[in-house]
Amino acid sequence: MKLLISTIALILSASAAMAAEATTRVDVEGLTCPSCSYIVATAMKRVESVEILEFIEGDTENGLYVLRYDDALTDPEVIIAAVTGVGYGASLAAESGS
Repeated sequence: MKLLISTIALILSASAAMAAEATTRVDVEGLTCPSCSYIVATAMKRVESVEILEFIEGDTENGLYVLRYDDALTDPEVIIAAVTGVGYGASLAAESGS
């Protein structure tokens, strides 16, 4: 029994070690009012493990979201799909300094 518990603990710790925190930046279009950014933020946060680190309001009905997530649980395309699913344009932003 102790061997089984030790094996399970080892597997769980190995799984946790393989999960990695990742960040990405998402450009969103169509933010015409404060409610729009709330709707988009809510859609993003419904994706497992997504945390919004920063929102930068753009010049004309757009904005940039800086996100952190667990890349073992989700990927940027799922986040993009969540935003487009509620009716806004979204794409991965180019990394700054690239």
